Amino acid sequence: MANTFYIVRHGQTNWNILGKTQGHGNSDLTKKGIEQATELADSLAKNHKIDYIFSSDLGRAVQTANILGDSLGISVCETPALREMGFGKWEGLLIDEIKMNYADIYNTWRNEPHLVEIPEGETLHIIKDRVDNFINELNKKYDNKHILLVTHSVTVRVMLLSFLNSGMENIYRIKQDNTALNIVEYRNYGPVIIKMNDTTHIKNNEKINNSALE
Repeated sequence: MANTFYIVRHGQTNWNILGKTQGHGNSDLTKKGIEQATELADSLAKNHKIDYIFSSDLGRAVQTANILGDSLGISVCETPALREMGFGKWEGLLIDEIKMNYADIYNTWRNEPHLVEIPEGETLHIIKDRVDNFINELNKKYDNKHILLVTHSVTVRVMLLSFLNSGMENIYRIKQDNTALNIVEYRNYGPVIIKMNDTTHIKNNEKINNSALE
């Protein structure tokens, strides 16, 4: 069970720029997002040997994964296990709209995210169970493989917290930029985080600070 996981957030999207909440909703990659994915692909090809690519089945992740897969010569396997947290009624809304229409729930999201229940949405614990099960499945199926996972901001952070046996209340203590690379090695005593939120592959990095979820 000594697999190495390369966990990546999708590239920048139009909704990222606008500050809209995405969740299971979708927005295409921007030109910058395509550049980010292309630069990541170049870096992976030079520095790492990838055996398999699994991607969330949401469009922005698939778009990113296909750019990586085409460059690395590896087919992409899409799975709902890597989807972003579903934000229900919040999807497509700006931060100010969420604050105005769901003030109490938003306050919980910001201060006690592990307790939040967004109308028609998922909880962080649902995401944790989903990704934990998926990682366990991969570790049972493969050994000593290098596996690339293309997913989403909240999902990546949940995965990293789970690897650290940390509570979901710490979701804001981890930052994940677009196409950030995280590397996790499984050893006989468990997962070890080797790299987190690495964006050194991006030549002209532009930070976006208007997300409703940061």
